[in-house]
Amino acid sequence: MNFVPKITLYERKDIEVLTAVLLKKTGGMTKEELLRCTVDKEFVRYFDLICCLMDMEEKGLLKLEDEIYYPTAKGNYLAIELADALPISLREDALYTAKKITAQLRLENSVKCEIISLDNGYQLYIRFINETGGADLMELKIFAPTLSAAEEMEKRFFDNPAGAYRSVLNNFIEGYLTVSEAELREAF
Repeated sequence: MNFVPKITLYERKDIEVLTAVLLKKTGGMTKEELLRCTVDKEFVRYFDLICCLMDMEEKGLLKLEDEIYYPTAKGNYLAIELADALPISLREDALYTAKKITAQLRLENSVKCEIISLDNGYQLYIRFINETGGADLMELKIFAPTLSAAEEMEKRFFDNPAGAYRSVLNNFIEGYLTVSEAELREAF
């Protein structure tokens, strides 16, 4: 059995590079998100990361706006130039975790899901939020005879929410927003 030793970064410059790479690849993260993909994975110690974030802000390698750390051009340059100096297993694992965390957050902001108790069962209520404002893009209400059935439907939905949205929408717009074979032949 091959054992890959756990790698922890102690050098300030390495921690800065890892942070810059994560911010460049995700576009921005909160302190909590950065902690989850570095400290929780034991790639970096807590106080080292916190000190590094303050230093990076002073150096202009990142900016903090509304509790989200964003990369700057200088920070992106650091990420591009020095990313290969980090151990690839650490860099890729931290990046995978960061993308997973930020994708989950975006999903939570764009889809609201709730299980509502009814007299004769439960209802899974799903709302696809219009992130630009205005009315919701779509609402679904699905009956479930038991709480466990509703929870299973919710789990299945969150396994592929984009697929569920696409499937429902395609059933309604099929033939209206697509080009028919006859129209394609006429175009050529």
